Amino acid sequence: MSDDNMQEHLNSALYGPPQTNPDERRRFMGSLRERVALRLSNKELADPDRQKQLAPLLKDFHDHGYKALLNGKLDNAVTGPYMKLLTDANIPFTLVANETAQTDDKAAGLLIVSDKAINQSTIDLPSLDQDQDKTKPKKRGFDLFKHL
Repeated sequence: MSDDNMQEHLNSALYGPPQTNPDERRRFMGSLRERVALRLSNKELADPDRQKQLAPLLKDFHDHGYKALLNGKLDNAVTGPYMKLLTDANIPFTLVANETAQTDDKAAGLLIVSDKAINQSTIDLPSLDQDQDKTKPKKRGFDLFKHL
């Protein structure tokens, strides 16, 4: 064996096989950003309104090679309802409780991922404030002064 091959072999034995984008994998619970179709943060998981918003969207991911990654370091009271939603929608899920699962509010709590790259530009659910703004009629220009 040459010295280069020996060093690669030793590094692989000591540190494990080399990974592509290790920072990105830590951020997306072992997956890559290009495979993520939908993301909910830990803070969003605790919001029951987000659960209601997610439920109708899950039917789009059934039978298309998607699976869910759920943060296993969170309390079961938070993740339990999502496990039920995923089970009812027939979407396989994995509880991730290794070093890639983080507990801060902005970290990923639930990811819907594909087995191949989909490169979706927007992966976060729209904020609930935006949904409420769409239902309100918007007043324009001089319409504001019509009552004068």
